[in-house]
Amino acid sequence: MNRYLLKACIISTLICCLSCKDESKSTGVEYDPSKEIVLKTFFPVEGGARDKILLDGENFGKDPSKIKVYFNNARATVVSSSGERIYAIVPRLPGANPKISVVIGSDSTVYEGNYVYHTQALVSTVTGNGVKSFTAGSLSDATVYGKYLELDREGNIFMSWRDGNTTGSTAATFGVARINEAENIVTPLIQAEAAGRVLYANGLTVDRATGVLTAAHESVQEVMFTFDPKEAWYPRQRNARYSTSDYASIVVADRYKNFITFSPWDGHLYTRFRDGKVARINPQTLESKIVHQGPYGSQYGQAINPAKPWELYITLHSNASPIEFRQGIMVLDLRDPDGTGGFRRLNAPGGSSFKDGPIQDALFNLPKDIKFDNDGNMFVADYGNHCVRMVSPDGVVTTVAGQPGTAGFKDGGPAESLFNQPWGVAVNELGHIYIADWNNARIRKLVIE
Repeated sequence: MNRYLLKACIISTLICCLSCKDESKSTGVEYDPSKEIVLKTFFPVEGGARDKILLDGENFGKDPSKIKVYFNNARATVVSSSGERIYAIVPRLPGANPKISVVIGSDSTVYEGNYVYHTQALVSTVTGNGVKSFTAGSLSDATVYGKYLELDREGNIFMSWRDGNTTGSTAATFGVARINEAENIVTPLIQAEAAGRVLYANGLTVDRATGVLTAAHESVQEVMFTFDPKEAWYPRQRNARYSTSDYASIVVADRYKNFITFSPWDGHLYTRFRDGKVARINPQTLESKIVHQGPYGSQYGQAINPAKPWELYITLHSNASPIEFRQGIMVLDLRDPDGTGGFRRLNAPGGSSFKDGPIQDALFNLPKDIKFDNDGNMFVADYGNHCVRMVSPDGVVTTVAGQPGTAGFKDGGPAESLFNQPWGVAVNELGHIYIADWNNARIRKLVIE
C-alpha cells in the first residue's frame, strides 16, 4: 500500500477511535491527585512530527490544559483527554526513539517502550549557482559566496561574505547582504572592494524583538555596524566604549573579534577577542566591559541558546591554546562568566574526525557556525565533514543532512543530499535551517519535519 494512503488510513482510524472513545467516556472523572497515573499503551508506535497519537491509561483527568506530554524533552501538543485516553500531536525533533512521559501536577510517569520517530527532511537551494562571487539580483540570477548567516522574524536572511572572486572579472568584495525568498531578492546592505572595505564582517546577530542586525568589524577593536529595518537597514557605525584598563588589557596582536551575539536574557551584546577575552556591550549606551578570560584562539562560530539565553556557545579554531580546546564546542554561563565551571567544553577532544552520539563522545571536523532553534536544538555547520549536525537539548549529536566525509552538491532527502564545506547556518521561527554551502557557492535550505 502506498505509504501516504496508509498514513491517511491510520489518521482516519485514530479520529474514529477517538470519537467513539470520547462518546463512551463523556462522563469521565477528573484527575485525582491521591491516585497514581496509570499508563497502558500508545498508538501508533511510530511516526513523525505533527502525527496524531493516542495515549491510553487511567487518571488523566478531562482538562487538556493540565496535562503535559513529552517525547524525551520535546513537549507534545495535547488536544483533548477523556480521562482514560489522551489525544496528542507528536512534537518536532524529539531525538531518536524517544520515551513518552505524561505529567499532571506533580505526578510524572513514563510509558514502557520507545516511540519510533521518523525524521523527514528535504534540502533545497535558495540562491546561488556555483559562481564564487557576489552579484545582487533575483534568487535565480544572484551569485553568492556567503560565509555566515542570520535571520530575523520577518523571514529576511542576512549573509556576510568575503569573496575571493575566483572569476577574476572584477575585484574581490566584502559585505553584508539581505536575502528574502518571498520578495525574490538578493541585495547588499553594505559592500566594498577589499582595498577600501569599511566593514570586515564574519558572524551576524539579530535582536528578534526589534529586528536590528549587528555586525562586528573583525579587525578594529571597538567598531561594529548596526542595520535597523526602520531605517531600511541603512548601515551605521557604532563604537563600543571600554574603560582604559579594559581596552589596554586586550593583546594588540589579537584584537580580532569575529562574532557578536545578542542575548535576550539581559539585552546585551557579547563579543570575544582572539586572546580569549569576552566583552559585554550595552547596545544603547555602548558601555563595554571585559567579563571573562578564556583560552586563546580564533573562532568559527558563536550563538545564544534561546531556551537558555544566558548560555553563550562558542566553537574554537584549530589554533586554540591549550590544545584541549581545539575544534571544540564550548559554553559560557553569562550569569557567572568567571565562576567555577562558567566556561567548559562539551564535545570530546580529538578533532578532525566524525562521531555521532552523546555530545561528550561526539567528534567534529572544523565545526564552524552554530545556531539554535526555539526548542534549544543546536545546528552545527560541520565544515570538514561536509554535513550539518544537530545537538539535541539532552545532548545527543545526530547528522541531519549531508553524507559525512563526502563532498559534493545534491538537493533532496537527508541521506542523499550533499554539501561541500558548509560554513554558516541560521534557523527561522518555523525551525527551517539555512546553510551557507560555501564551496558550492549557494545558500541551501533544510526543512525538517
